[in-house]
Amino acid sequence: MTTQPTGPVDPVADLSALLGELAGDHPSTPPAAAAPADDEPVYRNVAAFVGDYLAHVVERRLASGPTSGINWCPRWWAHPEAISRLYALWRAWETLRVSDPQTGMSIWWRDHLDPHLAALAAEYGSFSRCGPDKHTEPRPLPVEPAPPEVLAQFPDLDDI
Repeated sequence: MTTQPTGPVDPVADLSALLGELAGDHPSTPPAAAAPADDEPVYRNVAAFVGDYLAHVVERRLASGPTSGINWCPRWWAHPEAISRLYALWRAWETLRVSDPQTGMSIWWRDHLDPHLAALAAEYGSFSRCGPDKHTEPRPLPVEPAPPEVLAQFPDLDDI
């Protein structure tokens, strides 16, 4: 008979335990985080989330030279779009683990991680000119100043 845990559910510890059972004390198993109170984040910031969780649970072949795979940049934090998307992923993960402990992680993978990772790692995405051992500085989109008559159609914050 299996006993149910009585304390707070820790998805990282649960994943670590499952991976350990499947692979036997596997060295790439993410470290278990201390079980926080439900209203406290598991990870203190986006860097901890990416380094301590995401890098360990996302398994994709990385593109390298002629090898096909996803584009990933080890300096993800140097790409404005990446840091914004990864921050959003972290906050969604923290919210869904508490608000929907039964299916929240499935929703997070399907509705949050998969589309954001696809956008970042796509052949035209933020990491398209980077690789596992290479970072290329991001280039902003070209922008021309909008004509005043176009901007006049929309209220500024001062007008609201």
